[in-house]
Amino acid sequence: MEHSAAYDNKDLHVGDIVRFHTPHPDEDPNTIFIVLWSYYDPAGKSSRAEVVKFDQRSKQTPVIQKWFIRDLERVPEVSPELLKQIELFMKSKLGNAIISKLVI
Repeated sequence: MEHSAAYDNKDLHVGDIVRFHTPHPDEDPNTIFIVLWSYYDPAGKSSRAEVVKFDQRSKQTPVIQKWFIRDLERVPEVSPELLKQIELFMKSKLGNAIISKLVI
């Protein structure tokens, strides 16, 4: 079964804020991603989400990655300050590049 009752990862939509529910020891557990696209495999084996890592310190073009949805969970509580930072990130030059690539 792809979805676990313990993790909120059903019906991910564009703009959802997610993280790895069980990060590897060398990964920052506070790393968050913004969902750009999600695909749910009817057979339940390869459902994936296309995400961009939220890193406002990086001056490089953000990398769009695909992860298995079963490895992700929604961030349960997002502060208004963090939401504002994410909004600015997505509206910035970097965010516009991401959206432009998706629309074209």
